[in-house]
Amino acid sequence: MIMKTIRNIVAALAILLALSSVIYGAASSSARRIQQGETMPEFSAVDTAGKPFAYERSSGHVLMLAFLSSQQKRSQKAIEDINSVLSDIPADKLTSLQVAFVMQNVDNKEFIASIQKDSPVGVQIIGDENYKIWGKFGVIVTPTLLISDSAGKVLCVKPGHAYDFSPVIKFKLFQALDIPNGISPDDASSVRTVANSTMPAKAKRHLQMAELLASKNRVSSAVEQAQRAYEIDPNSSEIALMLGELLCQTGKPQKAVKLVSPLTGRSDREKARINLVMGWAKRQLDQLEEAEKFLQEGIRQDPTSPRLRFELGRIYQKHNDSERAMQTYVQALQLIYPEEST
Repeated sequence: MIMKTIRNIVAALAILLALSSVIYGAASSSARRIQQGETMPEFSAVDTAGKPFAYERSSGHVLMLAFLSSQQKRSQKAIEDINSVLSDIPADKLTSLQVAFVMQNVDNKEFIASIQKDSPVGVQIIGDENYKIWGKFGVIVTPTLLISDSAGKVLCVKPGHAYDFSPVIKFKLFQALDIPNGISPDDASSVRTVANSTMPAKAKRHLQMAELLASKNRVSSAVEQAQRAYEIDPNSSEIALMLGELLCQTGKPQKAVKLVSPLTGRSDREKARINLVMGWAKRQLDQLEEAEKFLQEGIRQDPTSPRLRFELGRIYQKHNDSERAMQTYVQALQLIYPEEST
């Protein structure tokens, strides 16, 4: 009888959460932290050779900062394009330029050595296994390349590696270094298109469509729209989290974990949302102990989320802990209908 009651509550909660737009936080306005036109954050680190690296806006240096993976072909292609662009810079301009690659998997020493050998300028490679620098800049996808001018203003945020990668970074880097650029008319057209595009707006439209489709229980179509938004703007945490939630809904927890685990979150609410997706996915993978930790931490960060308590209740249910499952589901209902609990 108790288990039947719990099953009925679970079914009702699932419907209520869907109707109330709580995949979770669908109205969140969080976006990537660093964008074109913003001020480049200052930071310091130690590179793989033990040498200190520091970026300070007051130095007057132009900064090229690339986030890469040593195990990804797109990153390797991006490095080739970066080296090609750097080789076109006049020697007298190189003293005004700092170049750093922030990388995962820096234990691949042969690959790291080949980067430094092939680069036409001095490149410092910084390991960031704990995502501290990634989190500071809000970077999610590799490769992502940032360029700031001598005053510390971000001129370029280029995520992914597509056909326009090389002309865009060349245009922006030469602009930052005040170098006349001999970009062909076709390439210049591509650069202007990228520089003046409304890509974030396009991504936002796909995201809004995904939210609408999800609210109508057309989850597969919602995933397609969220995936399009992510392809346009892979450094948006809002898009990544929405897609992660939808992947959990469609039973793809491994993809959700891969997508969301690099995120750090800027606010407690955003961190709670990350923990929700991680806990949700880990439950689906039967990694219940990890799932519970993520969800408990998420509840601590955002006690107002019914979805977090719903997922926690499902873990208790899997443990056949009927009493705790019932209590947690009731707490989730009280968050959806707070007037009923007063």
